[in-house]
Amino acid sequence: MHTDKTLVKHLADLCAMKGIEDVVLSPGSRNAPLTISFDEHEKINCSVIPDERCAGFFALGIAQQSDQTVALCCTSGTASLNYAPAIAEAFYQRIPLLILTADRPVEWIGQGEGQSIVQRDVYKNFILGSFELPQDPINPDEIWSGGRIINEAIDLCTRLRGPVHINLPLKENLYGTTNLSSAPKLIKDVRGDRKLSTDQLDSLATLWDSHKKILILCGQAAPSTSLKNALQIIADDPGVAILTETTANLCSMAFNGSIDRVVNALSETEKQSFAPTLLITCGGAIISKKIKTYLRASNIKSHWNITEYEGHQDTFQSLTKSIYCSPEHFFHGLKNRIKPSSSSFRTLWKGKDLLTEEKHNAFLNEAEFCDLKAYQVIIEFLPPHSIVHMANSTAVRYVQLFKQIDNIEYFSNRGTSGIDGSTSTAAGMAFRSDKINTLLTGDMSFYYDSNAFWNRQLGGNLKIIMLNNQGGGIFRIIEGPDSTNQLEEYFETEQNMTAKGIATQFNLNYHQASNSMELEKELEHFFNMPDNNRPSILEIFTPQLLNDKVLKAYFTALD
Repeated sequence: MHTDKTLVKHLADLCAMKGIEDVVLSPGSRNAPLTISFDEHEKINCSVIPDERCAGFFALGIAQQSDQTVALCCTSGTASLNYAPAIAEAFYQRIPLLILTADRPVEWIGQGEGQSIVQRDVYKNFILGSFELPQDPINPDEIWSGGRIINEAIDLCTRLRGPVHINLPLKENLYGTTNLSSAPKLIKDVRGDRKLSTDQLDSLATLWDSHKKILILCGQAAPSTSLKNALQIIADDPGVAILTETTANLCSMAFNGSIDRVVNALSETEKQSFAPTLLITCGGAIISKKIKTYLRASNIKSHWNITEYEGHQDTFQSLTKSIYCSPEHFFHGLKNRIKPSSSSFRTLWKGKDLLTEEKHNAFLNEAEFCDLKAYQVIIEFLPPHSIVHMANSTAVRYVQLFKQIDNIEYFSNRGTSGIDGSTSTAAGMAFRSDKINTLLTGDMSFYYDSNAFWNRQLGGNLKIIMLNNQGGGIFRIIEGPDSTNQLEEYFETEQNMTAKGIATQFNLNYHQASNSMELEKELEHFFNMPDNNRPSILEIFTPQLLNDKVLKAYFTALD
């Protein structure tokens, strides 16, 4: 049996035919035909998440892990609005989500009908495409038109990698089923890869060779062995320094990680000698505010941004070339064309990197127990070949200060850098992963997304480590809020809750620690405890009024 609404049945069939395996559904009545179609389809895996905001981020995590398009389906009205944060994150991270919103009949929009809002183009500022299917199609032309729209929407989502919206106005009866079936027409999308020509690569190599100070900055990206191998060859060039963030998932002794440590330690004189004449960027968002500020002030003459997506993204106000291809293609294409430089630029950056690492270790050996010290202990215990998720906003910044671990993958919602959805995203990735997935989060981000645990798909490979410093500690760190009278009530939002009640409510394993000794003891068995197929929470209590003081002293010690 399947729904008696032909286009809805065709939608489910085309999703399966075009490789969509996972659909995340939220309960509702208006989307009943979609729920029936997807649940009855033998090639579709359905997950049910009651909270649409959590569902959106859960689907985001599945798509990150599977590297495939994931569909989201909700009922009409404000349910669709709750998808918006996850859709925005997917848009800026280039993660393919197919958004399916059931809607009231078009003639009833704006006529006082319950559970109805204007849903057409509701995500227009952060969507690759927005479509609406014909309402109750009867004649062959309407069914043909709807099928063409579905084909186009799915292909757009998968090809350009980002969210695409299909709105479905549906009349009652919503629960009708039938044994009769018609097959949809499959339209295949065939396109060639975007690659640079031999002449283009030769020309870029000639320009490259004219520079003695080349800085390659790698932003957020999925792990790529191919890209890493190409960059390791290029890193042998004495005139090239390669900077990577944890979310770039590029770890090598030849690269410079922990960017904030190095940039913070540069004197005014050194800033001039460390500045590149050619900046090359690839990947997505850059977390480090320090490197952004430094490069924007460096008066860089040439900046090439390597991207597969249209548009001139001029993050450092120095863009001179947008080069449209994959980073893998670009660096593999140039690695045998460029000539080694006689410069010492690579040594300059690597030397400062090693020096600040020594100072980093020396400071932490003497540091009191605080957020920074807790992260040092946590990172030492992370299981090899696991996945780490970093919540916004302090967690992702603290992890950036530590040396990246080669066999660990790092993820964070840095497309929009919102506090919402970090736990749900980690849960989605853990759902489609056999590895241990550890979320490092602060208390505010944790509580903000506590409905992430209202989810039947959670398993024992999801581990949450929550640092509870009684509020938004980031506002004691960044410049500005700590000088106002509103710091504690309006910015930091001081709180005195613990995660134990949430753990009990959702049947989660619960652990806690309040100092380094307790933390080490808990971590020894936290990742190795007998698997009862339930997630685990480790809550670490740190001193609210000490954390910012230690971090500021840390950066002073790096100078």
